[in-house]
Amino acid sequence: MGFILALLLGCPAELKVAGDTATDVVVVPPELGIHVTETCGQTAIGDTACNFALLDQNEEFWQLYHEEGKIVVLDFSTSWCGPCQAAGNSTQSLQNDYEGKVAIVTILIEGPQSGIAPTTEDIDDWVSGHGITSAPILQGSRELMLDTTGVSGYSISAFPTYIYLSKGRIYGGHSGFSEEYVRQVLDGML
Repeated sequence: MGFILALLLGCPAELKVAGDTATDVVVVPPELGIHVTETCGQTAIGDTACNFALLDQNEEFWQLYHEEGKIVVLDFSTSWCGPCQAAGNSTQSLQNDYEGKVAIVTILIEGPQSGIAPTTEDIDDWVSGHGITSAPILQGSRELMLDTTGVSGYSISAFPTYIYLSKGRIYGGHSGFSEEYVRQVLDGML
């Protein structure tokens, strides 16, 4: 279950700003990508995972910290990757089988062309092509999520890469896809 994670820092959530009257409340959306603070780090098993925000298939903000208390599986995939397609075909059945206990979250890093971030249409194609009905599919990119500077982001060397979080802490991870193996890990975590 070896994997390397680069240093991540950050955790802000949505900010509510009061206007002139009690009814004037503006919700400021979170900044996309990884949020940086000194209270989290992702270099070792047991580290507290840092919050991040991305748009989901409904073009709504999804934040890691909104899944507090659940086991979270982060699947870093691309549209062009064959094993990622196999993983996508299992996403909804995994979500259904572990409903309420586990959140299966796919983060598309690239669309159908290597090196190019996914578009909203690529996310829609992934959702419809894999029969996704409730599992979050997030629109990521190398710039938003991967360690390109040595300072923040996930250090991913292959697609798909799975990172397992338990109670907000890094439990483990692996590259490649085997539905049987994912189920073994999840059953061991429950």
